Amino acid sequence: MATKKFCVIGLGYFGSNLARSLTKNGAEVLAIDKDIRRVEEVQDEVAVAVMLDSTDKDALRSQGVQDFDAVIVAIGEGFENSIITTSILQELGVKNIYNRMVSKLHARILHLLGIENILLPEAEAADHLARRLVMPGLIDSFPLSSTHSIFIVKVPKKFIGKTIRESNTRIEYNLNVVTIKKLSSVFNQTPDSLYEAETTGVPDPSYRFEENDLVVLFGNEKDVRNFLYE
Repeated sequence: MATKKFCVIGLGYFGSNLARSLTKNGAEVLAIDKDIRRVEEVQDEVAVAVMLDSTDKDALRSQGVQDFDAVIVAIGEGFENSIITTSILQELGVKNIYNRMVSKLHARILHLLGIENILLPEAEAADHLARRLVMPGLIDSFPLSSTHSIFIVKVPKKFIGKTIRESNTRIEYNLNVVTIKKLSSVFNQTPDSLYEAETTGVPDPSYRFEENDLVVLFGNEKDVRNFLYE
């Protein structure tokens, strides 16, 4: 599997911890801030750390941000620079943009810009977000011990139309299917849409996976990665 590449703009408490967590999870990280002190604090812990003004379109273009898997705008002071930076990223053709929300007004403006991935740092810890970014398909996870967790994942395309028995989740992937959550065709990954989704109860091995299913799994992260991508 190719190394994921992420750009984190804004290296305050949330942004710097996110950059470190992404790196620890095996991603290549470009960390950006206009404050040289913040850049220096993370430069030895990420692939590349750069001091620049993210409201400067030419400066951002020079870093090739349009080629990254996602760009996370973690700017925390006010929101004017966040909005300008986001608009520039859209102009540069960045496909996946995540924004840290600093106020309800900020969130409303981001929605008007068409941004769907809006982060609440207090609710979305940096290390948890890092796992979601590095493991596309992971919706949420709840650690039960140092080695095992409950994982909520989008059903991989390779299993759509197959039964739980045919997918060999327990034998081949060492994972237990706890339950299935049934979603509507439109899912925006908000807490309400996730937890209000219908739950099927304990699934029968003959259950056949459908396109909009979320699978709740028990196991370890390595096995979930194999389930999602192998």
